[in-house]
Amino acid sequence: MAMVIGFAFAAAPAIALAQPQQAVSSSDGRLAAASLQAGDFENAVKVLNADRIIDSASDPARLINLGNAYAGMGRMKEARAYYSAARAAPDMTLALADGSEASSRQIAIRAMERLSPSYAMR
Repeated sequence: MAMVIGFAFAAAPAIALAQPQQAVSSSDGRLAAASLQAGDFENAVKVLNADRIIDSASDPARLINLGNAYAGMGRMKEARAYYSAARAAPDMTLALADGSEASSRQIAIRAMERLSPSYAMR
């Protein structure tokens, strides 16, 4: 598994915001992180979908972050699609802002679980 350095936000439905290795300049990654953290989900989508991102279709960090942005906008169908795509992408270890590390697939699975409403069983 490849290591990707990232940032985590408590307000985000998923756990990680990571910069894809050699795909996005560090300033683009910081811009997306700042947008997600500030709740500017539309700008985060714009940054994450920028034409200069190389091989972005198979980058699980980008896909998870797009899921975070769409979930933040209340667009759960799109969020679920991006989290699902992240699960199918090559697995990477993401370094989170709290210093922990996690599998991109596990992060995507947990994010998808957070989209599903839970109901108490009687």
